[in-house]
Amino acid sequence: MNCMSDKKYGYKTMNIKVDVRQIPFSNIQKLNIFENELSDEIKRLLNESYNNINVKLTITVIEREDVPIRIKHNASPFLLSSKQLVHDINNYIGTRDDLEPILTNITLLIDIQLSEKEKKKGNDMDSKELQKKDETPDFFPSTPRYKFEQIILDDNIKQEIFDAVKVLDCKDLIYNQWGFGEIDPVPRSILNFYGEPGTGKTMCAHAIANHLGKKILALNYSEIESKYVGEAPKNLQKAFDVAKKTDSVLFFDEADSFLGKRIENVTQGADQALNSLRSQMLILLEEFSGVVLFATNLVTNFDPAFESRILKHIRFNLPNLEARAAIIKKMIPSRLPVERPFTDEEFLEASAIVDGFSGREIKGAILDLILSKANLNDSNIVFTIEDLYSVLNKKKTAKIELKAEEERRLKDKISKKLKEKAEEAKAIKEQQEQTKENDSENDSENKEGVDK
Repeated sequence: MNCMSDKKYGYKTMNIKVDVRQIPFSNIQKLNIFENELSDEIKRLLNESYNNINVKLTITVIEREDVPIRIKHNASPFLLSSKQLVHDINNYIGTRDDLEPILTNITLLIDIQLSEKEKKKGNDMDSKELQKKDETPDFFPSTPRYKFEQIILDDNIKQEIFDAVKVLDCKDLIYNQWGFGEIDPVPRSILNFYGEPGTGKTMCAHAIANHLGKKILALNYSEIESKYVGEAPKNLQKAFDVAKKTDSVLFFDEADSFLGKRIENVTQGADQALNSLRSQMLILLEEFSGVVLFATNLVTNFDPAFESRILKHIRFNLPNLEARAAIIKKMIPSRLPVERPFTDEEFLEASAIVDGFSGREIKGAILDLILSKANLNDSNIVFTIEDLYSVLNKKKTAKIELKAEEERRLKDKISKKLKEKAEEAKAIKEQQEQTKENDSENDSENKEGVDK
């Protein structure tokens, strides 16, 4: 749903215009219910922002066919925050998945008009608002740190990535000469990288930006989340605005935080805030022209609305024997003082030691190798293949021990839970037996009383 601005002034009314002929008769009642619910939501938003501005909302029939859902907005320019108000309304409608079957070919026209008195009130409030410090965070794109030449990737994955970014590489050919712009006027490529940590997802995001000759705006959930409830969607809006202004690739880590399923049974403000953030992300993805990349360790909990907008999910697997050997070879600095050049067979043998390691773990092992001999007072240092084997074996042992410790802690945690449940069950049983015993004593006393 897209917001469109218009300039009309008048009294405080709000109209939603729809073509009723596009709606099956059985759904008219649902639409009427939605009208009331939307009216209440807009009143709530206005009360929060503008101190009790009254709104009247009506539905009018207009002739309009084969137009996707959109919102047309002429919120008064006298209200500085009117644009945010429209985003908030969009967010609310975006959460109403139950309306999709009803509103498939309907144009919603939300028409906010203020009286002269309320225009003045808006002016007064905006003067105060202008004096407030902008507390939304600053986002700065950076120069990409990696190129594809620096990354060991499976050829199929690399080809998938190159095919996906052709949307911008061949934009004129695809959208203008071949006419795909008639189908989708916004050239964009939205990709999701998923897989275990350290498998190269972030490096690939930087490499894509480098390949396109763009900067990268890399963010995670904590940078968007705000200490103030309801501020996160504004931060997200600002991130997209910066990416658009600087023509940068947007990269979101921890994608499951942004793209997860919206919470149906909202019980607290934090749930509503997360729903608003995810609805805002849907709107911004629809409007953004460019490349948006997501990275996550999980891919099973995405909202279906996001699934339809993601061009490709690309899995990053742990490197196999040959890939690990190539990574180790690439990670050895060219100026490292080695006794002799290591052979490909030795690199394969080193790779076999660290089966199950990610590229990041291998990089850490190479740094450990260098640190093990770093000494400013010794100019005769050399590294041997045995040194490499030794460090990799130590890393492997440490990883096995860490995994065993994690499994032990998990077992202890499960054992503790089971013990607590057993004690709870025992306490309940004892209480039931005590109650039964008390009831039996009471029955005996009552019987003795009757006999007497």
